[in-house]
Amino acid sequence: MSKPWRITRGDQQFTVKDVAELKLMAVGGKVRGSDLIQRPGSSEWLYATEVEELKGLVKVAEIDQDDLDFRPATGGKVMRLLLGLLALAIIVVGFGALYLMYTRAPDSAEQSLFGDHEGALGPLEALATEYATLLSEPDGRAQPKGEVKKDSRVKLIRKLGDFYEIEGPDGQVGWVGIAQVVPGYKFRQELSDKFDPLFNPDRYLQMANYSWVPRDDPKLPRELTDMMFQLGNPTEYGMQGVILKITFFDAKDMVIETINYEVPRILPPMDSLHLEGIEVEIDWDEDTRAEVDILGARALLPAEYSRLKAEEEERLLREAEEKDAAEKG
Repeated sequence: MSKPWRITRGDQQFTVKDVAELKLMAVGGKVRGSDLIQRPGSSEWLYATEVEELKGLVKVAEIDQDDLDFRPATGGKVMRLLLGLLALAIIVVGFGALYLMYTRAPDSAEQSLFGDHEGALGPLEALATEYATLLSEPDGRAQPKGEVKKDSRVKLIRKLGDFYEIEGPDGQVGWVGIAQVVPGYKFRQELSDKFDPLFNPDRYLQMANYSWVPRDDPKLPRELTDMMFQLGNPTEYGMQGVILKITFFDAKDMVIETINYEVPRILPPMDSLHLEGIEVEIDWDEDTRAEVDILGARALLPAEYSRLKAEEEERLLREAEEKDAAEKG
């Protein structure tokens, strides 16, 4: 487990989990330029404005030089009295400001980006860490359809490969790179445990077994083969649109062909799914071998899973009845 960053403000001290949370606090104005910050594992304290990771993120109050240009006239007891009163007022105001700074340091709830307080980042939200082009597909070469400005809050929909599908502040839906946003669920372990499978289902799905065999039918092309898969889902989310990357190699381990196959069935939560009879046409010989990887999937929240699963069962029943009727006819 990584060590936290430490922040000192006056006689108050608090910690943040990692540099990502530190950056988000800086963006939200909760880190001041006068704060002292200690890196994990270091004994050195730096001002927030000196921390390389916070360059351009810490808001520094600008001071009007005219406010500092005091040029009082000289002479006279009245003038000396006024100067004394002014100095006393400055001291009182200064101590008052220090008192407010100490007493208004963020409490344990405000230190977190989560909770019920105003400005909290929800677990299904993300913060754009840079300007991003909103893409029409999860592909860096896809057509742009909009933009997401730095520090914008977006809603997370799903993740596929190196891209998140998001809904921007203007309601537009599209794809951005995973490095361009920071998901809210990442900052607390219990939230990460709950929501990480929702956005990274391919990390949790298991390929229990797979095989491929040539079609033993002289009437069919020799290149036609059958594949069988056994997929396991240990998460609490049903999975839809599971994409399998099937790569065929020759005897020299050279790639013959790569096929992306989308599983046409919904994978139930905490269960497995057996698929067979999947046709793949490939120029093979006795040394050909196949490897199967899970490329992506879309995890479903309970309400959506129940609805889509019911629709799938109705469809499968209808297809079975039509097939039975065709065979009898």
